[in-house]
Amino acid sequence: MRRRRTEVTVELRKNKREETFLKRRNVPTIDSTTDDDDVDKQLTAANLALIVENAASEDQMVQLTAVQAARKLLSSDRNPPIDDLIQSGILPILVKCLEGTDNLSLQFEAAWALTNIASGTSRQTQAVVHAGAVPLFLKLLHSSSQNVCEQAVWALVCP
Repeated sequence: MRRRRTEVTVELRKNKREETFLKRRNVPTIDSTTDDDDVDKQLTAANLALIVENAASEDQMVQLTAVQAARKLLSSDRNPPIDDLIQSGILPILVKCLEGTDNLSLQFEAAWALTNIASGTSRQTQAVVHAGAVPLFLKLLHSSSQNVCEQAVWALVCP
């Protein structure tokens, strides 16, 4: 009985932890009603290319909108298109967005997107590390924005 109770307790803790993490990633805990074909139609190579192009824009509003779009792609589904975004070449752009101190919203969105990428497989986490995000996340811990600091912590402790 004791062993069974311990197993149940561990399982409950795991479920609670995953639920909390999914909530933080803004992933719905119930399955989405859209079918895979709809998602595939929405996420075309052209859409990704446009997001990457706009994320590299000199216009900060265009850049912010593109980074938000990338973050929403990563936050919207139980199986986000992490590999597609990594292959699109957006990682160096997101990391560069962490460096700027004049646009806290852009820093926050980029940190959130990178957190969602790092929360994937170990290979995906390594991609974020190799892109140079970790030292910048450490630097963001001293940001004047509480949201940016909190997101940096999430990025550093993501499972």
